[in-house]
Amino acid sequence: MKNNITTLNEFEGATLLRQSGIPVTDGVLAQDESDAQVAAGRLGFPVVLKICSEAVPHKTEQGGVVLNIRDAASLGKAVREMKRKFSDIPHDLLVQKMAQPGTELILGARRDPVFGPIVLVGIGGIFTEVFRDSAIDLAPVDEKDAMAMIRRLKGIVLLTGFRGQDPLDLGAIAKAVAALSSLIISRPDISEIDVNPFIAYPDGAIAVDALVRLSGSPAAFPKKRTDPGTVAPFFNPSSMAVIGASRSPGKGGNIILRNLLKAGFKGALHPINPTVREILGLRAYPRVRDVPGPVDLAMIVIPKTAVPEAISDCASKGVTNIILSTGGYSDMGEAGTKEQKVIIDQGTRAGIRIMGPNSIGTLNPRAGIATSIVGLDPIMTGGVSIIGQSGVFSSGWARWIGDTKPFGLAKVACIGNKGDINESDLLEFLSDDAETGTVGMYLEGVIDGERFVKAASAAAREKPVVVMKAGRSEAGAAAVASHTGSLAGSDAVFDAVCRRTGLVRVHNSEAFFDTLAAFEKLPLPRGNRMGVLSITGMGCVAATDAAEEYGIVLPDLKPATLKQLAEVIPPWAPVRNPIDTWSAIEQHGSKKASSHIAGSLLDQKDVDALLITFVLMPESVFDIAEAFADIFSRHPHKPVYASYYGGTAREISHIHEGFAKLHVPCYPTPERAMFAFARMVQYARFRGLIRG
Repeated sequence: MKNNITTLNEFEGATLLRQSGIPVTDGVLAQDESDAQVAAGRLGFPVVLKICSEAVPHKTEQGGVVLNIRDAASLGKAVREMKRKFSDIPHDLLVQKMAQPGTELILGARRDPVFGPIVLVGIGGIFTEVFRDSAIDLAPVDEKDAMAMIRRLKGIVLLTGFRGQDPLDLGAIAKAVAALSSLIISRPDISEIDVNPFIAYPDGAIAVDALVRLSGSPAAFPKKRTDPGTVAPFFNPSSMAVIGASRSPGKGGNIILRNLLKAGFKGALHPINPTVREILGLRAYPRVRDVPGPVDLAMIVIPKTAVPEAISDCASKGVTNIILSTGGYSDMGEAGTKEQKVIIDQGTRAGIRIMGPNSIGTLNPRAGIATSIVGLDPIMTGGVSIIGQSGVFSSGWARWIGDTKPFGLAKVACIGNKGDINESDLLEFLSDDAETGTVGMYLEGVIDGERFVKAASAAAREKPVVVMKAGRSEAGAAAVASHTGSLAGSDAVFDAVCRRTGLVRVHNSEAFFDTLAAFEKLPLPRGNRMGVLSITGMGCVAATDAAEEYGIVLPDLKPATLKQLAEVIPPWAPVRNPIDTWSAIEQHGSKKASSHIAGSLLDQKDVDALLITFVLMPESVFDIAEAFADIFSRHPHKPVYASYYGGTAREISHIHEGFAKLHVPCYPTPERAMFAFARMVQYARFRGLIRG
């Protein structure tokens, strides 16, 4: 459907801003040269002359602005030239008082297609396109929120007083941003407001130019919130049918059955195949309706043409939940999207929740649920649940988690095309799930932004939610659309969503799993101050650089700490945080030196967390639990991270297994450990455990 977008002329836009409490440069409309001269006499020279027409939204680029007109003769010449240049379109002329020079900003508001009204403030003038320095937040934004946005700007130094310049009136800027927020919320017909420039002074600020677009599109009504209880059968069914079960070992319908049997599925399992009577020792049935007793969950692994009949079969049996593995729907373009709507509507009419299409379903090690079409071994139970808009989380990554055990799993859901079940359904369910301590989300797009914001806010108040969102670049967004049919929203807007809701955002799979491991194993920090010890100077330098990058403080060592350290570090060795432990290890060995130094740092009150970095070699292999268990137990509220350089497979396995017993995550570099700590600090601030 074509949107009916109209653009207010500048005078109308300025009037709207003025009515909303935003200061605007005085201006008068004129039809001809005579009117313009009267207007200039009223306003006083110097003035600005502008074309005023809906057909010319970008006046400067089209030669529709003449600045700093200082007398009547110059004004007359400018009017005549502008009338000639724009003679082919209907227009008025706008005569404005020339604004005094100041610092140019850009203010804006628009209606994001996914998340609704947002507001923007940025450094304007020549810096707008060069540095793209702006801050975005979801509306509503009050003056306090607006001030926080302003202080996030990289160019804040330009506003607070730079090289002897007077600081600008930040309060006036914040008041204007808050007013824009109120305006776009109160006027659903406004699609975009662009105030550029907005000139700020030491006392006050004023809008010089405004572009306002109105949309005739009907308002989008959010979907009705569904009961999170309808999601539970995807993870805890009492009975399950596999439609398309097969005797052929390479077929998905065979692999799924084998995974469920190997995982120890605790319910009744029913293969559905009309051509055989038994599969993998289980009695097979021609249709779901032929199964004796109830069926909670069905997984469909059959060709697309047979899907509608299978859904009808499930409806006749009273099945409440379906995992639809079959692809070729919205992941294949417009025609597939229409077909997807038909089958989702079919399920909705029957009261069936559908995960997919193009989904390989769920994992729940406690219930023996493993619907992956990739062979899986049993996975260690734990507190991490993952919502993945990709099957890799129930296949390749699940195999990696099962083998390396960075953490245990509570639940995994691969939601595919999100025809029905989407990220908000699952987030609402996992928010109240007692088995889930930490949530990880991989998203390629969001359905129903308003609902997602509410679900994310509620979940993050209860437990950490780590999000990796794809489609950050234009090329990435295109790839997302071709992969699952999702539309990637603006990345800057999604950053604002994370900031508002408390979601912890990361940008790659390495950081995703590193951060999940930290949240799962460690207590939330009470500050951002870290003590660091490393057997190599390289580790000390790397930690120092990472600390500066991530906003981590490396506190100076106190006299009492230095006294403790002197028991193992020779007097000739320099001692500072980070501590190079090599001299102590030469004299006392790795175990004694490392444990003593670690304990000394943790004993210092203003050390909130600890990082231990090893170089893996035969001489560094010792009983980790024996060395550190008592020390760590004395400081249960201080998270400890381990990292290492190099090593053989045996040595790497030793350090991971040793620290796993102490619930300490282990990372191949100190930088990765400090990144995870920084994300924990961010979340602890959101939860109010860290001030400032």
